[in-house]
This record gives sequence, C-alpha cells and structure tokens, in this order.
Amino acid sequence: MTQSSARLKGAALLSILLIIGVVAAAYLAYRGTVTEAIMPSVSVSVQSDRAGLVMQRGALVKMNGVEIGTVSQVRRSTRGAVIDLRLRGDIAASVPSDVGATIAATTIFGSKMVTLTAPPSPSARPIADGAVIAASSVTVEVNSVFESLTSVLVASQPEKLNTTLGALSTALNGRGRALGTTIENLDTVLGAVTPLVPTLRRDLRSAAVTSGALGDSAPDLVSILASLTTTARTVTDSTDALGPALTSLTGAATDARTVLAENADGVTATVADLVPTTGLLREYSPEFTCFLQGADIARQAAEKVSGGNGRTMLLNSTVLFGVPAYEYAADLPKVAATGGPRCGALPLLSDNDIPAPYVLADTGSNPFRAATTAPVLDPTSIIDFLPGGLAAPRTTR
Repeated sequence: MTQSSARLKGAALLSILLIIGVVAAAYLAYRGTVTEAIMPSVSVSVQSDRAGLVMQRGALVKMNGVEIGTVSQVRRSTRGAVIDLRLRGDIAASVPSDVGATIAATTIFGSKMVTLTAPPSPSARPIADGAVIAASSVTVEVNSVFESLTSVLVASQPEKLNTTLGALSTALNGRGRALGTTIENLDTVLGAVTPLVPTLRRDLRSAAVTSGALGDSAPDLVSILASLTTTARTVTDSTDALGPALTSLTGAATDARTVLAENADGVTATVADLVPTTGLLREYSPEFTCFLQGADIARQAAEKVSGGNGRTMLLNSTVLFGVPAYEYAADLPKVAATGGPRCGALPLLSDNDIPAPYVLADTGSNPFRAATTAPVLDPTSIIDFLPGGLAAPRTTR
C-alpha cells in the first residue's frame, strides 16, 4: 500500500465519522438532548378533557407566538387527558405561574399545538417544575365535525329532508316580500317585549307562588267543583220548569225597561236630589254605630224599668220647671251648625259622665241655657212649672 492510498483511506474514514457525528448531533438536537444538557428544561402538565386526535409527542408549545418548548408525552387520566410539556429553562423563568393553556391546530388538517396565554394581570412568580395547567379549550377536529354531521344526516333521513325542503321552497316561492315584512314585524314585537322580560320573569315567579297556593287549596277546589256538579245536575233536572220561568223573567225585564224608559228623567232627577242627602249620611255614618249601640243599651235598661213583661212600667217621676220662654232676636233660628260626626259618651255613659254632656250648636237657641241646677223647694206658683214660668232665671229666658 502506498502512502497516498493510506492517506485517502484515512480521509474517507474521517469523512464517514464526521457525517455520523453531524447526523447524531442533528438527531440529538431534534430530540432536545443537546439543549437539555446545556440548559435544563422545566416539566409541566396540561389537564384537559381531551387532547385531540392529532396531538402527538414533539408538538410545539408556544407563548405569544414564540416557541418555548415541546410536548414530551400524551397520556390518559381519570379526568381526561394529560399533556406533559417540556419548557425551555431559559424561557420558563418569564412564564407566570397562573398561565392558561389552549390546544389548537395551525390549520384545519394540521397537527395540534399547545398555546400558553398569560392573564391580564399575571403573577410575578414564574411557573415551577411539576405545575399543572388547566386547558380552557380544545379545537374540534374536522373529522369530528364530519362525524357529527353524518350522525345528523342519518337521523334526519336525507330523502325526507329533501321532500320537506322542496315543499318549503314551493311554499316560500314568490312570498319573499311578505316574509321579509313578517320578519320585520316580528323584530319590532321582540324589541318591544325585550324590555318587559324582567317584569315577565317577576310575574312567572309570582305565578309559581300562586300555583303553590292553588295546590294547597286543591281539596277545597275539588269540593267546590263537586258542589257545582250537583248544582248543574239540579238545574238540568229542572229544565222544564226553568223554561217558563225564564220566559216570565224576559217579560218582566221588558216591562221594567219600558217603565224605566218612560220615567228615566224622573229617576235621574230623584237620584240627583238624593246626592246631598246621601253625602250627608256618608259624612255622619261613623256615629251611627255608637248611636245604635247606645239605643240598644237604653232598650235593655228600659226593659228592666218596665219589668220586662210588656204590661207594667216602674217610674220615678217629678215635675221640672219650664224652660224659658221664646225671646225675639235671641231665639231666632239659624242654620249654622258645624262639626263632624261625634259619639260623645255613647254607647255607654259612666257615672263620671252624669250629668250627660251635650253639644251646643249654633242654631239660634239653647234649651239648656238655664243656669239653675239646684232644687227650688218653695216655688211661688204652679205657673213656674209651665214653659216660660216665673221660676226660671230672668237672665236665661
């Protein structure tokens, strides 16, 4: 072997070793072994209800559009799927501990990747090794959409759906303007109803309370309906008698209408004339009760005085002095009494109410104006007992 031949063989062997080294370095770099050796990674997990059909080991992990790691493993758990992530150690220090995760695809048919998203106010503490991140959403795969659509088509029976859509197309043909007007009117109605939704919700809650009350009253309602059934049966059995009665009632109503029509003006005038009287009675109605109660108490006392047998009456009587005689000008009648309804000491006077109080109204005369209350033992004449008698004080006549 010549020296040049040995040199060529050495160069070829060195080239082969160099190629093997480059391939090994590329493979290790792809697997992350070199980066792992230079900068230790941070391992975290993403908990999700599912990982997606095209999520695989080595998928990218990005944050704010920058690659910060890869998916190291996808495994199953009792709560769904767990995706183990390996984050680059030099970047993991800038990832907040309260970061969120979503699983999305780069394209419709592309593989999945994990996107980390920081909240509006991220934590100052960086994510720690072994942290668990909850996934907020997982992109639906196209095949899942097709599978759901296939299930819908199988359930809806396309031939029947085609018939229905054909009939609907025929029905709507040429009626687009009317349909548009209807939709506009519906939008107007919904716009008017929407502000009333809170009131409707409150009414529905009240209806629930009312329904509960009606439920509690169900036995009574059933009893009433049973009674109405008996009444209806009685009315049905008396149909033959009700016919003539209704005929007579119709005739009486006709006669009454004739009478009222002929005397309408008189009835109207009478009712109008009664307005002041009824108004006065309404104003003084509060004192009717105490007056009637007082009259009943007086009746009971009078029955005891009379013996209660309807034939006798026990009296303790005397002769009172006459009231002062009428005097002109001082006793002229007046219509000036005022004051609302009052009961005074009624319905029952106590011992402290005797002598009974009275109301002095401005009517022009006072029958109780005599100031003498002590007995007079020696009247001058029996004439003093007559109205305007001499025994009455002169100043009160």
